[in-house]
Amino acid sequence: MRKLLACFATSLILFVTPAFSQDRIAVASMNGETIWLDEILAVAETLPPEYQQAGLAGLYEQLVSEVANARLAAAAGRAAGMADEDRIAEAMQGAAYRVLGDAYISRQVEAEITDEAIANAYDTFAADTASREQVTAAHILVETEEEANTIITQLNDGADFAELAKEKSTGPSGPKGGELGSFGRGQMVPAFETAAFGMPEGSYSATPVQTQFGWHVIKVSGKSITPAPSLEEMRPQIIQNLQRQVFARIVETLRVDVDIDTRPFEDVVADAQAQQGAQQGDQ
Repeated sequence: MRKLLACFATSLILFVTPAFSQDRIAVASMNGETIWLDEILAVAETLPPEYQQAGLAGLYEQLVSEVANARLAAAAGRAAGMADEDRIAEAMQGAAYRVLGDAYISRQVEAEITDEAIANAYDTFAADTASREQVTAAHILVETEEEANTIITQLNDGADFAELAKEKSTGPSGPKGGELGSFGRGQMVPAFETAAFGMPEGSYSATPVQTQFGWHVIKVSGKSITPAPSLEEMRPQIIQNLQRQVFARIVETLRVDVDIDTRPFEDVVADAQAQQGAQQGDQ
């Protein structure tokens, strides 16, 4: 709720998913009945993106009005007996399921996202230095394995790597002595990455490395590990990751021993089309 209120007050973000809390915030009253902040936020989430760009402050009055209109219309519909109609009653029941289900999951997730859980997740992240490792490398790219082996032989005999790259490499880095700069994991093709990260600092390839681009002779001139951001810098991302993990675990637990038999989508479409055709025929 503190986060919700802060976002509302500063308008730093457009909307926040309503929190299920006993500490609801009033935004208006209508004939003595309170209209709540989480109600207008729920309406805001249904608006098209072009309207959401106005921000919560720009839509505030309109959202309050929408909630008031919906309540008045619902009261009129109930007075007219529409709440007892089968389809409307079923839709209302479905909405109740969603509200209660969202409230249950929200409460379970909130209970598990503690300061201790956040600190433990950060410690795990900080300890994973491999994901932050950087390699500074150069390469010589040629078309055949034979050419690459010849270059390795020349390097073994004392040839200068940069000069060979300028002379022999077919890659765009050749004129720069084959320099690729520094890169982390996931930035190079897998075979190249595996070779580069597996080489000691100051070494070059003992054997050629093949990728879809040709044959590489790689030189690793440096290795480093990027310092981990602080806990406070990582907190929003850690919370999001924990929320996804906890949500997935809760849903998985709920579905244990539950048999869901889903009809093929094509069959549902066929039924809907047949029903539509019958309705048009009746008209």
